[in-house]
Amino acid sequence: MKSKPIVKKSNSIRNYRKKSGLPPGTLVYTGNISSDTTFDLFSYNAETVERTETDNIEEILKKTDKSRNNWINVNGLTNTDLISKLGDHHTLHPLMLEDVLNTESVPKIENYGDVLFISLKMLKWDDELNSINAEQISFIVGENYLLSFQEIEGDVFQPVRERLLNGLSKAREKSIDFLAYVLIDKIVDNYFVILEKIEDHIESTELELIRDTDLISPGHLMHLKKQLILLRKYVYPLRDEIRKLQRDDSKLIDRKTIKYINDLYDHLQNIIQNLESFRDTISNLMELYSSTISNKLNSVMKTLTVVGVIFIPLTFIVGLYGMNFDYMPELRYHWGYPAVLTAMLIISVGMYLYMKSRKWF
Repeated sequence: MKSKPIVKKSNSIRNYRKKSGLPPGTLVYTGNISSDTTFDLFSYNAETVERTETDNIEEILKKTDKSRNNWINVNGLTNTDLISKLGDHHTLHPLMLEDVLNTESVPKIENYGDVLFISLKMLKWDDELNSINAEQISFIVGENYLLSFQEIEGDVFQPVRERLLNGLSKAREKSIDFLAYVLIDKIVDNYFVILEKIEDHIESTELELIRDTDLISPGHLMHLKKQLILLRKYVYPLRDEIRKLQRDDSKLIDRKTIKYINDLYDHLQNIIQNLESFRDTISNLMELYSSTISNKLNSVMKTLTVVGVIFIPLTFIVGLYGMNFDYMPELRYHWGYPAVLTAMLIISVGMYLYMKSRKWF
């Protein structure tokens, strides 16, 4: 029975402290997602496919057929003992397994000669928080096996599983490295979904900003910019690693698969171009927001200045006739009060018409 995972907020610095003082190669899960470790095995060839889902590592290893391609997907990384057994069965280097459990590492591809290690981020969009959730995904490509490790059950691989089961996948007829490409391609395709979400928010923000600056806040613009920076943090290193893989003469990568890897590189280039475009758009929106707020403030200050200028002579007159001297002129004049009010009105209207004619407001 599968338990419900508990997801906690990530803190990369505190996560690294879990490994403090431990020798190299010690298996410590540095993530914050608590989930039972389960296995999903696809053992297949062009004619047949057999799927096994269990939390028993012995059953998985027993059903692994060396005469066929085997894809073992590991859900949950908290049980390091089970992951260690899987690594021992395939004689994997401890540092490689350490990288699998280090969920704060940047995307990278390392060639160990007999195996190929690939790590990247699988991204999901949180509609409630309007933010990106990143999950560490690691692949180990061997002679006739593919190991994939993810922190929690639930991914973008379901269409690949369905095609494997119904025989519609090209991977059934190709080497195991092609399946690795297909899975990575699904992750990268989902990056476009994230980009589309961000683009929708940018467009709606732009419309709201043009309509009324009070509808948005600087924090909202900074949040969008932060999501772009986060996506850039994961895409740029992956693009560079894929470029190195194109030039790497690895025996684990079929020459026919290189064409597909080239296409994957083009997709990442396209994502990066969109990221740069969105970043410029966000910067322009922030400048537009600042200039709009400044214009509003200038308009308010101009209005206050006009009112203040009009009241300066009126204040002078009121202050002058408010002095308590016995021998002030016009002090006992019968029409003095109406005359002063009339003079004040004429001065106010005259100053208003003068400033209006000079287009000061």
